[in-house]
Amino acid sequence: MNEQIKHLLQTYQRGLNEANLDFVRSVYTDDAIVIGQPFPTATGLQEIIALYSDFLSKLDFNVQFDLLEMELNGDFGFIRTRSHGTIVPKGQKPSGSEGNREIFIVKKVEGDWKFHRYIFNAKVAR
Repeated sequence: MNEQIKHLLQTYQRGLNEANLDFVRSVYTDDAIVIGQPFPTATGLQEIIALYSDFLSKLDFNVQFDLLEMELNGDFGFIRTRSHGTIVPKGQKPSGSEGNREIFIVKKVEGDWKFHRYIFNAKVAR
């Protein structure tokens, strides 16, 4: 596995789990787009940080990302992940776990891989 991609996912995971907006900000390109159920599309880093600021102030995350697929070519690539864990309103105890399916389009910016496009939705049972 590409160590930069592994570090990128770990930084994002820590950003969510520690409610750390600096970590979240560091993983995105300036012109990134986030499309995730049930949130509105966030275009550009400012909108993305506003979105994360809102839900990180209301929710406690304890999630883990598993890398399922990766393809990198030049300055672009994609990764497909599965996340699992808990997301609950602040101060509440989890009653079960949940998961999502994710696709990240990654872009190399000044030698570092960052999230350029991010699409996620809830995992569905077969």
